[in-house]
Amino acid sequence: MRKIRGIGMLWMSVLCILFLTSCRDDNKAVKHASVEHEENVYEKIEAKDIRRVKISGNARSIIIKQDADTAFKFQNADLNAAHTYDVRSSRNGDTLNISVMMKNGEEDNDVLGSFLIYLPRKEFDVIETAGEFKQIHINPIHSDIFLHADKSVVALHLEAAKLDHDIVLDGSETNAFKSVSVYFDTVPASIKMEVNPIQNGSIQDPQHILDNGRLVSGTEKPVIRIHAAKEINLYKENS
Repeated sequence: MRKIRGIGMLWMSVLCILFLTSCRDDNKAVKHASVEHEENVYEKIEAKDIRRVKISGNARSIIIKQDADTAFKFQNADLNAAHTYDVRSSRNGDTLNISVMMKNGEEDNDVLGSFLIYLPRKEFDVIETAGEFKQIHINPIHSDIFLHADKSVVALHLEAAKLDHDIVLDGSETNAFKSVSVYFDTVPASIKMEVNPIQNGSIQDPQHILDNGRLVSGTEKPVIRIHAAKEINLYKENS
C-alpha cells in the first residue's frame, strides 16, 4: 500500500510540474521581465551627432531604456547562461544601426531575462526597432518611438511627466503584434491615443482609460498609436 501511495504521489508531482509549465504564457508582456545585473557585453558608443537609432536582431527579449550617461550601453541580464549574444553597430550619417543577435535564437523561445540597451540622455529624432524580438520592453524615452510588429510582445512603461514624444506601433493583419501592454503611472493631462486590434482581436481596459478605442485630452499631443495587435492591455497605477 505504501508503494502504491508513493507512486501516486510521484505522479501527482509530475502532473503539477507539467501544469505549471503549460501555464507559462509567453504571449503576455510582464511588467518587470528581468533581473538586471552589470555585465557589459559591448563597448560604449558615444552619442555625439547621432539623430536616429535603428535596433534589430533576434534576442528573445530586449529592454530599451534611458539613463544619465552620454553613451549607449549594452548589458546582458539574461538568466539563461546558455544564451550568448553578438552585438554589432554601424554608422550611416547621423543614423546608428544596432544589431543584437542571439545564437540559435530562432530555435530557443526560453525567456528568463532580457538584453538591455541603455540610451544616452539625449533627444533623438526617432528610435526604431525591426527584428525578430520575442519581447520588447520600452521604458520612458525622450524620443519618438517607432516599432515594427514582427509578431512581437510589447510592454510600454510610461510616466506621464516624461511622456513628451510620439509612440507608433505599426503592424498589419498578417504581421500583427501578439500582445501590447501599456502601463501608465497616471493618465497624462495631454495625449492622443488610438488603438486598433486586428479582426477578432481584443482590448482589455479594466480601468476604462479609453472611450471607443480612443483617449484624447489637452492639446492631443503626444500621439500614441497602436495598429494591428491581437491583444491590447491598458493599465494605470494611479486612478
